This record gives sequence, structure tokens and C-alpha cells, in this order.
Amino acid sequence: MKRTTLRIVLALVLALALLVPLAACGKEETTTTAAPGPSTTAGPGTTAAPSSTETTAAGETKTLTIGGIAFLTGPAAAGGMACKTGWELAVAKINDAGGLKIGNDTYKVKLVVEDDAMSVDQAATAAQKLIQQDGAKFIVGPLVDAFKNVIYPICNQAGVMLACVDTCNASAKIKYEGNTDVSPERPLYIRAHWANDEIMPYLFDYLKANYPDAKKIAVCGVTEACTVALFDWLGTYLPEKGLERVGQLEQMAPDTADYNPPVQRLLSAKPDAILVAVSTPTTWGFVTKAAREQGFKGPVMCATHLDVDFANTIAGGGNTDMFGAGVCLSDLDALSQEMKDAHAAYHAKGYPAKDEIADVYLVGYNGLWVLLQAIEKAQSVEPQDVYDAYSKLTNKGDLQTLWGPAYVAGIQTTGVNVVLNEPYWINAIGPDGKAKNAYYIETVVAP
Repeated sequence: MKRTTLRIVLALVLALALLVPLAACGKEETTTTAAPGPSTTAGPGTTAAPSSTETTAAGETKTLTIGGIAFLTGPAAAGGMACKTGWELAVAKINDAGGLKIGNDTYKVKLVVEDDAMSVDQAATAAQKLIQQDGAKFIVGPLVDAFKNVIYPICNQAGVMLACVDTCNASAKIKYEGNTDVSPERPLYIRAHWANDEIMPYLFDYLKANYPDAKKIAVCGVTEACTVALFDWLGTYLPEKGLERVGQLEQMAPDTADYNPPVQRLLSAKPDAILVAVSTPTTWGFVTKAAREQGFKGPVMCATHLDVDFANTIAGGGNTDMFGAGVCLSDLDALSQEMKDAHAAYHAKGYPAKDEIADVYLVGYNGLWVLLQAIEKAQSVEPQDVYDAYSKLTNKGDLQTLWGPAYVAGIQTTGVNVVLNEPYWINAIGPDGKAKNAYYIETVVAP
């Protein structure tokens, strides 16, 4: 009896052993490996990276880490945080749609943003951390010219692509030590926005059309080497436009407490208009405020992308005759559907309405969105492949932007085809006191 029972038990064990692999053959095999967790600096708009990588017949779901560097603390933190918000919205746009499709694989994008705290040393540390610890193959930012020159060699040595998605304050045609623009000597470095000297001619066209009696222009800006270079360039360029640079350059640090003394010196030259050549999100507003308090009634224009409504708020409100290179969301109906969608996404993702520095976050959003498009068009996550593919997107519409169809250009001014050529707006508060997107520019960068 005991032998019979033992034989039955052994038979059952053998049968179960045969059934397990047969059951496994009935479904596709899946392997899972741990992926990095979400960024500790992620905001409410960030879509978290997937927790696993799945291997299926349709390919793998993987993670692509993109690093960002911006000033998240310090006197200009509002601008850095706004740009970070735009980056997060661009990542959410891609991840919410399923991710980047590269061959049979799908990449969810993980964004890790580090604070440079307006410090060159901290910016360098941030780049090393993003590359060595987080495994970032692409880095966007930083937002300060001097920092780009520090970050680029770190990225290039590691084979990481650096994308300048904010304004380049002075293009390669403005020759000075420390210029941060792209060049043939800087591989794996692309620019996804215009430079201030590329947008200034349109500001002067707008000035001449709307303020024909304004001939003398005083110049100020944030304390940077590029501000001095732009001031020097304007001395010879403005006469070509029938205009005149007057007075001396006035530079203001981001944490300037009293704008009245430098603005008083500007006004001593009796200008008809003031140009803020390089600005933080607040400089334009504070310069306008000080100028109005001292009785200046002429136009105050800004070459850095900013919402004129935001600058007017900083200036105390109620100002007229302000215009600059940017868009104002108070005139949303004039803008593209993509920009309306970005505005809606900002609020849908839970960002505070009071922090919506429109043109700053939109430029950040737009630049990273362009980079993600280039990665998908390259069908590769290798920086060299993406760089090469980006340089060949030279037909209008090869890239989509918040401002309209775009393409890559720039070889005449930089020597390399890695500058985004996109349309843009000048936004203004005219004599009627109403903010509007006043002037649409079809082409900004030279071919």
C-alpha cells in the first residue's frame, strides 16, 4: 500500500513539472530591469520615467535621460524656474503621447534639472553630475552666456550634446572673447532660438514705423560681456537704419536694488528711445519704471524674449509705448493653436497662474520640444546621430514650433547649419495702452 501511494505522488510531481513550461509557452516572455526613479527636482508638469524596461515582440520601452541646467535660486530665479517649467511641459507633451518612437523601441523621457545658482562652479558641477550620475546624453541650458562656455567642454569631452534652447545673446557675427554661439569648432552644440542681434533689426523696423521721430537710442542691459559687445556693434549698425546710439552703456546686475541712478545717466544723453539689449525677466520692467518716474515718455524696447504684460506689471502697470521680442498671452487669439495648447497645458498641469512668465516658459518649452523632434527624426538616441540629423532639417516645416513651421539654418553667420530658423512675434503696448502681439516675423536667422 505504501509503495502504491509513493508511486502516485511521484507521478503527480512529474506531471506538474511538465505542465509549468507548457503553460509558459502560452504567453510572450517578459524581462524587467530597474530604471532610474523620478527626478528630485521634478515639478508638477513632469512626467515620471517608467519604472521598468519591457522587452516584447514590438520592441522595448526604455528611458532617455535629458539634463537641464538653470538658475533656480538667486536674484533671477523667476526666469530659471519659468524655463524649467517649459522643459517639463515639453517632456509631458511627448510622454503623454506615448514617448519617442525610435525603431521598434519607445523611449519615455526623464528630465533632471539642476540649479546652477548663478555660479559658474556650480554650473560645472551640475553638468558633471548629470552626465556621470544621471547618464544624460543631452543637456539643455544653462541660461547664462558665461556658463555655456564652461559647460560646453565638459559635454563635448563626454560626447554629450548641448542644446542652447534659450536666447543666444550675441550671434557668431559679433566678435568678442567669450562669445557663446555655435561654430564649426564646437561640435555637438546646437542653437534652438535666435540671438539678440538677429532680432534687433526687427525692433528698429517697428520703432521707425510706429515712432518715426525717435532717432536717438540709449542702450542698457544686464552685466555680461555680450552686452558690451552688442553696445559696440550698435554704434556702427544703427546708422545703417538711420538711427543713432547716444550716451554710454549702462549695465545692471540681476540683483540691482535701485535702477534710478543708471537710468538717470541714460536719460542725461537726451534719448528718444531706450533699448534694453540684454534683460532678465525683470530688468525691462524696472528700467521702464525708473524712466517713467524721471519723466521719460519715449518708447522702451527689449531684445530679450519677454511678455510685455509681465514687464508692465514690474514697471508698476499703466505704462504705454513698450515693445519687445516676445508674445503676450493677453492677446492669445493672435497666437498659434500650438501656443494656445501650451498655455492650456500649463494650467492643466497645475502650475500657478501668477508664475506664468509667458515668453520665458514658452521658449524653454519650444527649445526642448525641437530637440525631442530631432531625436525622433534621427531615429537614434546617440548625440552624434542627432546632431547630424538636425543639421539636415533645412526645409521649412521639417520642425514644428509654437510659433509655426521651422527649419535649420545659420551657415552664413555661424559656419554650421545648426541654428533653428523659426518665425517670431514682437509684442507691444502702444499709445492706446493695450497689449498685443503686434508684428509677426516670418524669418529671423540668415540661411
